[in-house]
Amino acid sequence: MITRLIIENFKAFQYAELNLTELNLLTGINGVGKSSVLQALLLLRQSRGTDGLSLKGPLVDIGLGRDALNAQAESDHIRMELSFGSEGVVHFDFRSISDSDYLPGIPIESPAFNPNQSLLIDGNFQYLNAERKSPTVIFPTSNYQVQQLRSVGKNGEFAVHFLAQYQREPIVLKSARIAESNTLLDQVDAWFQRISAGTRLTTTYRSDLNVATLTYRFEMGENVTPDFTPVNVGFGFTYVLPIIVAVLAARPGDLLLIENPESHLHPQGQAQLGTLLACAAADGVQLIVETHSDHLINGVRVAVKEKNISPEQVSVYYFERDPDADEHVTEIVQPTIDANGRLSQQPRGFFDEYARQLDRLLQ
Repeated sequence: MITRLIIENFKAFQYAELNLTELNLLTGINGVGKSSVLQALLLLRQSRGTDGLSLKGPLVDIGLGRDALNAQAESDHIRMELSFGSEGVVHFDFRSISDSDYLPGIPIESPAFNPNQSLLIDGNFQYLNAERKSPTVIFPTSNYQVQQLRSVGKNGEFAVHFLAQYQREPIVLKSARIAESNTLLDQVDAWFQRISAGTRLTTTYRSDLNVATLTYRFEMGENVTPDFTPVNVGFGFTYVLPIIVAVLAARPGDLLLIENPESHLHPQGQAQLGTLLACAAADGVQLIVETHSDHLINGVRVAVKEKNISPEQVSVYYFERDPDADEHVTEIVQPTIDANGRLSQQPRGFFDEYARQLDRLLQ
């Protein structure tokens, strides 16, 4: 597990240090650097096997060196450091070249480190972008992504194929099991029913046509509706499917990076998603999640109070900027969650918009 991430001279950050736990929630207003944290990790992942930093690759494209270098940087070096607890520390140092999408690495002395210990270098890794696959009648397939990498795709485009492939496989995460049957499909079904009662899924994989299909039906007492294709049900179902599948299929020690898992979900569904993330983290999956959802964070807080996860396994980071400052500098505040799910502090702008608007309505 990554226990600490240090970033210097990269995008929003002159210097940032995050002490990471199993479940890490990144929040804050738009444009303050939450995505930069994920991008730093994604750049290291897609640059594995090279001696530098590839700014354009299959996981992320951030442009050129001038886009990567912090505006207030006093040198042209971009540095990153990953700590893995007692397993070791690895340092990265790159020289920014203004008009290049590849930044050469600068040799530095680093303690002996086994690359197999790094989740960013070898397997056990899943990234889900905010721009996920939209509802459609048929879904793409990839034996390489699904069978070799055990990935649902960075846009969730292979989630239906993945679910069809592994639907009868038992899930490993004990804390996330809420259905009587422990198969992946039945657990996905059960979590979907927490988001929208009575929802059931069916997936198929046609290797001869190289397509996968998904249908939904709804149970109403003893009655069951006909099957509906994703284009004829709520947009949020298909958008959240890759999140639920990836989390339930994860194993202890895996690393998941997720952007805006709450997109297109009702507040009840967002809170349930927070519970699911907490359950996975409690069993040793490391998640780094960018979110704008107070409902999702409250779902995590309730999970802490109900002892589904310990408070020591959850980190909340609030990214903010002083609008009156002369420089465009991001500050990171870390409220802690106690055993009752209460936050140690609530900085201005930290999900206080409801109260602020309510005050105006009551004036």
